[in-house]
Amino acid sequence: MAHEITGTDRVVLIEGHPLSGMGNWHGLADTWKWGEPETPDSGLTHTIVEEVLGVGKWSVHETPLADARLVADDTVFVGKHSLQDAIIECRENGLLVLDGNAVLEAHKGVACGLNPPHYFPTKAYTVVQNEELAELAYIFQEAAQQERGITLPILSVGTLRDRRLAFVSVGIPDDNALDGLPARGYSMNLGTSHDGTTALVGCLAPYIVVCGNTFRASLLSNAPQEVRIKHTANMADNMSVARMVMRDMVGAATETDAAIARLLDTVATADHFFHVDLDKVVEAAYGNEKPTDEGRGLTVWENRHDAIVDEYYSDHVPADHRGTAWAALMSLQGYEQHHRIQRRSNGVKRHPAAVTMQRTLAVGADNGYPLATAYIKHLDEAAA
Repeated sequence: MAHEITGTDRVVLIEGHPLSGMGNWHGLADTWKWGEPETPDSGLTHTIVEEVLGVGKWSVHETPLADARLVADDTVFVGKHSLQDAIIECRENGLLVLDGNAVLEAHKGVACGLNPPHYFPTKAYTVVQNEELAELAYIFQEAAQQERGITLPILSVGTLRDRRLAFVSVGIPDDNALDGLPARGYSMNLGTSHDGTTALVGCLAPYIVVCGNTFRASLLSNAPQEVRIKHTANMADNMSVARMVMRDMVGAATETDAAIARLLDTVATADHFFHVDLDKVVEAAYGNEKPTDEGRGLTVWENRHDAIVDEYYSDHVPADHRGTAWAALMSLQGYEQHHRIQRRSNGVKRHPAAVTMQRTLAVGADNGYPLATAYIKHLDEAAA
């Protein structure tokens, strides 16, 4: 079934929140009502989250692979068959039975709680516990409370496919305290798998996860990913990076406020920006000078210039801010948000709202805003 809530699974969600969508459309979840006295502003409690994810009750664990072929041929199988007969019967029914010289030592089984093993990866695969998924959600909540004084509610939590998938959705309210951060009004959906379906990922979406359909739409396929941690040997190090990213997505706001005030006080006339600074910024961002000969290169350069000018005079940049460095920066970010795909250096797409939220004024080659980053560096050099 599309919802994939089966067997030992459980889903709990909050209905009535702007991000809840159709809520408990499948009728298989436990529900809380948003706005009711018994539902706190922080949404689902950590106790509920951990109970649903099995924290402290069951774990994802590894099991060795037993090779039944090593048993003597005359061993009785299901009371009447020899092992060899059983193997033949399995193969006739389309099941894979390895040949006698196959090697199993490099593989292991993965099981969730008391469920039988369901996944048999190589021994390089690293198990991630649902507790780590919950921890990322808590870090996101904590950072928002400390840096912005706002509460991010946990709106859904659950497991799917007999505990093989797990998810937590954290709502980002449309709150004035998040003014200037386009991710307001989105849900941070965090999910992982214990069967090779996906790495541990975090994505922004306009809805929460409540079933298999929303899990796939939000966390799989081409969903823009803010956090992606593969189940490999260096997973522990990558988890540390993920925790930092989750904090920075909200924590960067305080630094952003101060930077915005500084840029609004920095004079940068439109004429100077368009005819002096802009070419320097493009050259610094892309590592090539403005072409002097007619051709495609010059056409691309001029089209980019015109698109940035259009952004500068668009509704995205308030008229009373024009003539400042902040307006120039907004025109560059507007161009990069609306005219080009945001990608990390590894090619993974990112949600433009998340790029702005996490790295509005951060300097770094991997923040999705090469032109904005180059302009910030240009301003810092000019002020030095």
